[in-house]
Amino acid sequence: MFENLKLKLARFIVRRKYLKKNLEPIIFNNSITQAVYFLVVLPESEKEFRLSFDLLKFFLIHHKSVTVFVPEHRVGLIPEKEKYKIIAFNPLQKNKLNLPDQSLINSLQNKTFDVVIDLNRQENIFFSTVANIVHSKLRISFNKENSGAYYNFLFADTQKDPEVAYRNMLNFLQMF
Repeated sequence: MFENLKLKLARFIVRRKYLKKNLEPIIFNNSITQAVYFLVVLPESEKEFRLSFDLLKFFLIHHKSVTVFVPEHRVGLIPEKEKYKIIAFNPLQKNKLNLPDQSLINSLQNKTFDVVIDLNRQENIFFSTVANIVHSKLRISFNKENSGAYYNFLFADTQKDPEVAYRNMLNFLQMF
């Protein structure tokens, strides 16, 4: 019960402080192919973390500038990590409401990307907030609880198998 109350309070704070109403329409045709700067928020789950690497490879093959948002203890697990820009965070940079602390907010607020992709398949207020602190017109994520408030491009994930879900998302992104 207390955790649910904390989550509701965190959602309220994020909605008031970080969610911006984008009044100009977004044209999704060729939005991925024309974009250059990507922020990819890697999944929190260990199994899904490893399965998400194919998406990173896809962006490298297409000569995109990829910045990866990842916990600092997982930086060494990223294959070919020298080819990516990395924003590593310390788990201590989460406050009691599971939101980014002020030092992380300050380091993210001046960052601008063409596209932000959150690869978490379950709701995570911390990563959803990070995706909204940085400046970007296009925010992509899996369709999950409350994701409509945080992202403007949702991928409907009906797969239970994360490997299939990430492969389907990759195919989906290739269409744009």
